[in-house]
Amino acid sequence: MRDKSNDDAWTKQATERLFAILNRADEIGGELRDYLQDKMATDPRYVNARKALAKLFGRSYESKAESDAKATRAESKRAAAAASSPAPAPAAAGFGNPTVKAQIYGKKSDPWTGRAITVLERNKVDFDLVDLEEPEHEAKLVPLANETKQHTVPYVFLRGQFIGGFNALAEIERLGQLEYALMSADERAKVPAHARFEIVPRPNTDEIVPADQIRPE
Repeated sequence: MRDKSNDDAWTKQATERLFAILNRADEIGGELRDYLQDKMATDPRYVNARKALAKLFGRSYESKAESDAKATRAESKRAAAAASSPAPAPAAAGFGNPTVKAQIYGKKSDPWTGRAITVLERNKVDFDLVDLEEPEHEAKLVPLANETKQHTVPYVFLRGQFIGGFNALAEIERLGQLEYALMSADERAKVPAHARFEIVPRPNTDEIVPADQIRPE
């Protein structure tokens, strides 16, 4: 009588070998497929044959090498364009905006804010006014004080630079520096070196009007 356990063992071994052969055949087939695909994509003879066949049907064919080279050229052009483009100007920090000639953060009910407005209007200067008594602007008071180290209104900015309150603005006007202070950076660069000067912030805690600045209405 035949031993069934031996038959089962032989069947198991044969099955394992068969699966191993099939797996290896699949691996060889994949390697061969990859080799042929790479060969057809890079070998000049195959590339030329594909181009001729595509042309015959009114189409175009681009090899892998040509496609890679085109992508490299496009990336090089993008990098060169990015390098030659001027860097964007950094955003102005804080409350000052250098694109605006004059800004006043104050209160319409405050006399010092009114006097600062009068100085700018007298010199025909366009300005932006932010009324800190309006509910939507009340929250700006503390950040303004922290940024400028000044604790009274108005807060006056000329070309984005904080200069102080009304006294500081009046002093700049008295010294004949207002026109220069209102120039943009490009305009200042054109001013001769001997005619340039530094606009120094003059923060204050108590506005006191100089006697010579009180003008009759």
